[in-house]
Amino acid sequence: MPLRIGHRGASGTHPENTLAAFRRAVELGVQGIEFDVHRTADGELVVMHDPMVDRTTAGTGLIMTMTLAQIKSLEAGAWKGPEFAGEPVPTLREVIRATPADLLLFCELKAGSIHYPGIEQDLLALIEAEGARSRFQISSFDHKALKQIHELSPTMPLGMLYEENLLDPISMARAIGATALHPAWMWVTPELVKEAHAAGLTVNTWVVDLPPFIDMMKGAGVDGIMSNYPDRL
Repeated sequence: MPLRIGHRGASGTHPENTLAAFRRAVELGVQGIEFDVHRTADGELVVMHDPMVDRTTAGTGLIMTMTLAQIKSLEAGAWKGPEFAGEPVPTLREVIRATPADLLLFCELKAGSIHYPGIEQDLLALIEAEGARSRFQISSFDHKALKQIHELSPTMPLGMLYEENLLDPISMARAIGATALHPAWMWVTPELVKEAHAAGLTVNTWVVDLPPFIDMMKGAGVDGIMSNYPDRL
């Protein structure tokens, strides 16, 4: 059976990328959670999907131009429902400390040094400082950032995210030092999974919410499925 991974936590029913969503995913029996990381103007790693706070908080602005104090002053739950009012934006450190020690953490770096100079080093340093290396896999659509992380820490597990039907994703993954493919589900076939496994790569797919597609991914032999509704897995 593939790993059950809560995409941004249990984000179908709870405010995405919040501790409330992560706790609910754990209650539903996931083995891992997926979340997104940006960096504030004063160098703190925070968990949010968008580069701007506008969609999921009561504030407005770019994360990279805001301090942690400004981010922490924002309300990040009420948009999903009044019962979540007051939910804050968590830091990466808070997510590590608030989740079970055996929960796998699939951390998506939304952008590397092209937007956040030195963030690759910052992310690795925080993971090491928290003693959480064994829990982490870092993924990104920024493949240059993944290559840089591999050069800094050759044994850190890396997932190469992509949402197009790439000609040769296995060779691309090898070129950047990735240990896993993270394709959008519509490009996953049994043949791709078989070839990836033969190359020593795992395959974790996203975002799979509908039962027929969940069954399709299980049938393809993927190693992990990311879903907004982890109870359906």
